[in-house]
Amino acid sequence: MAAPKTILVAYDDPTTETLGRAADLAEALGSNLIVTTVAASADRDSGEEERAASERLDHARSYLDGRGLAADFVPAEGHPAAAIVDLAHRRSADLIVVGTRRKGFFERLVEGSVNQEVLRRAPCDVLVVY
Repeated sequence: MAAPKTILVAYDDPTTETLGRAADLAEALGSNLIVTTVAASADRDSGEEERAASERLDHARSYLDGRGLAADFVPAEGHPAAAIVDLAHRRSADLIVVGTRRKGFFERLVEGSVNQEVLRRAPCDVLVVY
């Protein structure tokens, strides 16, 4: 596998582990980095979800600025897996980096898994950060 030219990181957790792993890879490989977060209006009030997504992108921007890394920040809306896969197609991503919330079997069975759907539908390799 050739080094990815474009890495898309789906950033949705309050920690920087997923974002940090994507940043490490982009820095080491000289890849372009795209950061997205998805406002999924089905979970909460739409305005509240959009504010939360905007805060996540601001946090990601601050984190990457602190590391001296440039990135494109692309907010998305809708079903998280579909939005991530669509953005990967549109931006010709070579690698998608997603995190996991380490849910148990029952929670994954009942709620489904964004990561599972991304893995099935992605147009490129996917790295799941645990």
